[in-house]
Amino acid sequence: MRLAGIVGSRGIAMSELLRKAAVWGGFVVSVACIALVFKSVPVRDFWEALQRIHWLWIVPSFVIFYAGLYFRGLRWRWLLGESERKHSTELLFEGILVGYAFNNILPSGRVGEFARALYVSKNRALTFPFVFGTIVNDRLFDSLIVLLLVGLTAFWVLPIAPEIEVEFGGFELSAEVLNPLFVNVALGSLSVVAMVLALLVPPVARFIQGVVGRLPFLSDSVRNRLLGVVVGMFEGLNAVKSGRSLVWVSVYTFLIWGVNAVAAYTLAWAIPGLTISPFQAIGLMAIVTVCAVIPAAPGFWGLYEAGMIVGFQVLEIHEENAVALAFGVTMHLIYYLPTTGLGLLFAFRSAIGFGTLSEINELESAKNCEETERSA
Repeated sequence: MRLAGIVGSRGIAMSELLRKAAVWGGFVVSVACIALVFKSVPVRDFWEALQRIHWLWIVPSFVIFYAGLYFRGLRWRWLLGESERKHSTELLFEGILVGYAFNNILPSGRVGEFARALYVSKNRALTFPFVFGTIVNDRLFDSLIVLLLVGLTAFWVLPIAPEIEVEFGGFELSAEVLNPLFVNVALGSLSVVAMVLALLVPPVARFIQGVVGRLPFLSDSVRNRLLGVVVGMFEGLNAVKSGRSLVWVSVYTFLIWGVNAVAAYTLAWAIPGLTISPFQAIGLMAIVTVCAVIPAAPGFWGLYEAGMIVGFQVLEIHEENAVALAFGVTMHLIYYLPTTGLGLLFAFRSAIGFGTLSEINELESAKNCEETERSA
């Protein structure tokens, strides 16, 4: 018993150490990306590109983007289940903003999800674990659509012409490197989507769990973690058991990401000489989202802009990196400033202030410890 306690405490300490390492590593990644961005784009060129923007034309993109967030609230109502669908979309919309705000200012990619669950559970008679579980399901559907869009985008840009080179921060990737890379990305992304959707069929789900549980070349801890991911996906998909719920969650998921692409499409109107096709807008959002998944400083600064520059080149949107950076920073601010301001306002109004952060941090640490003990 004592040995188990020692092992458990060491696992908890290791989990906390890894969490802190990820936080500081994220800051390093962001700083490195910002340095590479301005190595690719001189500050003077960036400033000139910003000055060419017609700021009044940002309004349509702004309105469209926040309509997408409202659709997130509508999807969340369906994820809450039949009995809890009575809760107002406005409350769920506010909760989403609270989550974004905390992710924007705090060095942890998950603290916003805890704050979001805490906000809704405090304002309605719902338990925190139940609400947090629906947020996990929410992220699952987002992950699926992003993988699908990444796979389709990779197939769409193929084959990359021999003269195309992606240059960023002094690094160059030729078509010889990019073509096989995009083939692997496309096949990998779509294969994962197909596997996850296969989990909707119970016999297939049991077969996949059995295969993962018997993989001989993995250590017990890695196998258990992987099995936990598969089981989590299965449980998430089964949270929308009825066909009607699954249909509406899927419809809203496509609407959310379609609206994000339309926001990018309309933002191009604000920059003279810039035109983006609908499919380029979809591909751009997919590339930037993948970049934002990489651990970074709060708000994904640096990675978001780097993704824009690379996306503009891969999708052949515009030849000037300064235009790509001006577009990226503007899009980033449309997302960042209002969500942070409004999210903090709603949080403080519900007594979820910085004094509550210790409570949120304890919830996150407890979740990490639970995952560590499960994989031990």
